[in-house]
Amino acid sequence: MILGTINIKQNAVVTNKDSFLLASLSVVSVRRPFIAPSLMLCGLLVGYAAVFADLLYPLEIVSILCASTVALFLSSQIGQLKLLSRDLRGSPLGDVLWGRYSSLQCKREEIVSSLYASQLGDHHE
Repeated sequence: MILGTINIKQNAVVTNKDSFLLASLSVVSVRRPFIAPSLMLCGLLVGYAAVFADLLYPLEIVSILCASTVALFLSSQIGQLKLLSRDLRGSPLGDVLWGRYSSLQCKREEIVSSLYASQLGDHHE
């Protein structure tokens, strides 16, 4: 699942907001931006449960551990695909798509292979 649209054309990447020529793309990256905050939250919750274990009911401890596990799992599934053009370096313009990390990773690989194919085609002409 990807929030927004992304289509890879012969020599362009078209998103729901912008279009980029493949030749001008300088960065195509996929990140998991919520993993670090989620790890900190999980550490805080587990630490809380450990410190106050003698005051908490067992169901509360299990609930805290389950909430930590769910938060960590969800943060590992959410990804961000960033497209930056060398023409826009230093500019706030660029494009970011959100979705499942695995889906975005597949799209990134498609973009890179299209970029490689277009560059390979340019060298043979």
